[in-house]
Amino acid sequence: MLLLSNIALKKIFVDGFYRTHAGMLVFVFVMLISYCLFINTLGTVMPDQIDFWQFFFTISLVSNPLIMTFYLVASALYAYKSLKYVLNQLALPQQEFLYYSFNASSKKQQFKNWFTVQTYIFMPVLAYTLYVITIGLIFGFYLISIAILLFQLLLIMACAYSCLKENNSLIEAHKPSLLVRVTRKWNKPIFLLYSFQVFNQSKLAYVLTKLLSWVLIASVFLVFADLKHNNKLLMLITSCIVVAHAVLIYQEKIFNDRYLAFLSNFPFAKLKMFFSFCLNYLILLLPEICWLFTSYNILTAFELTAFAFSAVLLFRSFLLLNGIRVKGFLIGVFCLFFLFYVCIMFGLGLMLIPVNTIVAWVLYRRNYLNDNRLGI
Repeated sequence: MLLLSNIALKKIFVDGFYRTHAGMLVFVFVMLISYCLFINTLGTVMPDQIDFWQFFFTISLVSNPLIMTFYLVASALYAYKSLKYVLNQLALPQQEFLYYSFNASSKKQQFKNWFTVQTYIFMPVLAYTLYVITIGLIFGFYLISIAILLFQLLLIMACAYSCLKENNSLIEAHKPSLLVRVTRKWNKPIFLLYSFQVFNQSKLAYVLTKLLSWVLIASVFLVFADLKHNNKLLMLITSCIVVAHAVLIYQEKIFNDRYLAFLSNFPFAKLKMFFSFCLNYLILLLPEICWLFTSYNILTAFELTAFAFSAVLLFRSFLLLNGIRVKGFLIGVFCLFFLFYVCIMFGLGLMLIPVNTIVAWVLYRRNYLNDNRLGI
């Protein structure tokens, strides 16, 4: 039984780790071996010093505390990568049999088996470490040589203990997020579900979008510091804000297709469907909208907000064209941004609000069910 367990662990974790990271391991260790054994020195070197300079990097590992620290940090990163791979494999459904078969043995035996697995995974690092230790002992660096080996053995033991602890822990059910627990009893409008999805599952994308948006705003103001209240500049900044949210707009289309495809069977008017999803962007764009209303007069803020929503509607409708993928969508977004820029520079920025809305409505109406092969 123990022999079968070792074979199973080796095939699942050791063989899988080397298959997954073969390219990285070959590159790193071939580079190290080539550097350490075949390095050519610059200038004239005495014959009795050639061996020393060829082994200079290896000797530095056991003689220079700084380089030794870098090597130990690299070993720790390798240990983290191997541990992460093993834990990810343990989390897969096909490996759940380990929780009730492998755990039948004692904790001591399990630790030995995990220690063996981690040793196999650490074999390339240990092989190079033994080579370093051999060179270090030859040149009289005894203490650091032994310290490197002990540190890596501790890393292996720590990884083995982490695997042991994970393999003996209960499989926890998915715990709902704080947002889900807080809003569990709320009545959620169907047209606002994407906003809940963003704040629940796509927080990183939302934060990065906001960072990009504010970076674009700051960059434009930095370049045009003397034109902070120029209407053309404010329209250009609003265009940048909408473009920064292009990823969220694309993800909304994916969300609607995956989870809200049934809406086309409901007796909702197309006009209501067209405008109702703007509620999502009223929430997602709320920080920028608040900034507009607190920094400029109400009329200017309303104009800029209306322009932002008209551009969002146009981008959303553009996604309904058949065959549109993320690459084509981003190309279209930047082409429209360039068109916005030209119109704004010629003083036609306010004209874009009705034009964007009308074009967006025409595209939406003709491609609502994606039944137009030409996609127009």
